[in-house]
This record gives sequence, structure tokens and C-alpha cells, in this order.
Amino acid sequence: MQAPHMIDTDLVRTFLAIHETGSFSAAAKRVLRTPSAVSMQMKRLEEQLGRVLFERLPREVRLTGDGETFLTYAEEIMRVSEAALARFTQPALAGVVRFGAHEDFGIHRLPTILARFAASHPNVDVRVTLKESKVLRERFEAGELDVALHTVCAFDGGAGQLIHEEPLVWAGKRGGRAWQREPLPMALAEDGCAWRKSALKSLARLGREGRIAYVSENGKAMLAAMEADLAITPLPVSALGPDHERLGKRHGLEDLGSYQLRLMQREDAGCAAEALAEHVVESFGPRMATAPVAAE
Repeated sequence: MQAPHMIDTDLVRTFLAIHETGSFSAAAKRVLRTPSAVSMQMKRLEEQLGRVLFERLPREVRLTGDGETFLTYAEEIMRVSEAALARFTQPALAGVVRFGAHEDFGIHRLPTILARFAASHPNVDVRVTLKESKVLRERFEAGELDVALHTVCAFDGGAGQLIHEEPLVWAGKRGGRAWQREPLPMALAEDGCAWRKSALKSLARLGREGRIAYVSENGKAMLAAMEADLAITPLPVSALGPDHERLGKRHGLEDLGSYQLRLMQREDAGCAAEALAEHVVESFGPRMATAPVAAE
């Protein structure tokens, strides 16, 4: 029985470069090949798969339906390949990293990040602290955390590396009436939250009276109040669900600007902390789908 052909990771890497840059010429610069060599690589890959992966347009290239399907496999192939190389070619790291993140972030994204990190650095112990951003900043400044993620208003900026930025909007139950009530009932996090600060500044700017009807550190509790039509709440655009309504000018409200997720890393924390920080940054890169990041 003839052995099946294996997909060359070089072809997969070039495929992803074309998808991410939108052109063969830009991808050629990224993978250090000539444009003609890149074209030949994609011809080989398409012949091997028996599918057309790209639609060639005058100014750009786009994935076909088969290309979109293959994209998921391509990302997984490169993830496994990179993890294997990191596991067996990099010097073995050991030690302890003290990592801080918000509780809701930990529920949604931390398991994937820690699983990827453990695959390439199995000898590093990660001690996770899940708290609101205000507390995380205090603990980081006190030297109690090596790596920490915190949320800030885009108009304020903040310490650390910017790894994610997203518009923030008011959200209510679809077809609900909470936005019509006076004073306006709101579900917000505790004092010190970037989303809370943006919401209160917006109401003050509009001259609209509001009341904080529900307060919680947990994003699920605020969503529950909003989905029961008891209050409205600030949310990132990506977190809006089919049962949520984006509230704007016709509701007497306005968008809330943007919030930022920033990563703080102690300079003297060591190689293990640096490696974990890199994994966190990569998790918000173009190869991973954007997921909602909960309020602080």
C-alpha cells in the first residue's frame, strides 16, 4: 500500500503568510522567497490537496471556500510544529512564574494559553492569581506578580505592552426597555474598572442621570442583569450576542470609546516569565480568533 503524501510545513507557512498579508509579493518578503517561488509553492499545495485555495484578484488574493476550510488545519499544523520545535530544541526552562489576570479572562482564554505554554515548557510552574485589574496592578507594583494583564481606557493609556484594543459600547436586552428608564439603571464592575469609568464619563458628557443598580466583579453577573432587562451594561463589540442590542444615539446614548488590554512584565523576572509573556502576546495575534475579554 502506497504511503499517503505528507503536507510540507514550508508550504503551510507560505499559505498562512499569503492569507495574513493579502498578496503573494508581500508574503514572499515574509518567507524570504521570490514571488515566483511563492506561486510555485501554492501550485504544489493546491495540486496536492486537489483544491483551489486562493481567488486571484487584481489587487489582492482571497481565500476560497476550500481555502477557508484548510486555514483551520494550517493553523493547527503550524501550532503543533512550533510547539514540538520549542519543546525539543530550546533550552529547558524551569522555575516558577507568578501570573495575574482577571477572573473572567482566566475562564475564557487562560486554559488555552496555559496548555500551549505547558506543552513547550513542562518544567515551569505557573502560579495564577485571578483578580480585578486594580488589584493586579497593585500586586504587580508590590513585586508580587511577574506577569500581569490589566485593562485600561484607551484615552488614559497605561503601563505595559498593548496587546489588544477594542471598541466599547452600551448593551441592553434585545427589545428590552431598561434604556428607557430614568434614572438609567446600569450593571457595572466595582470602582477602578476601565469599563465603569468609560460608562460614567459618557453619561456625564451627555448630561443623562444614571444609577448603578448592580455591581459585581464577575462579568457573568453583569450580563445576567442586562439579559433580564434590569439594566444596561458596557461591553466590547465582540462580546455582543444575538440576544443583545447595541444601544446608541437613538437610545439617547453614545459609544464608549475603546478599552485596551495591556501586559506588564517584570524586567528581573527571568526567562520563564519572558516565555510566558510571549505566549500571552501570541494568543492575541492574527492566528487566533478574537474572543471577548471580560470587564475588570
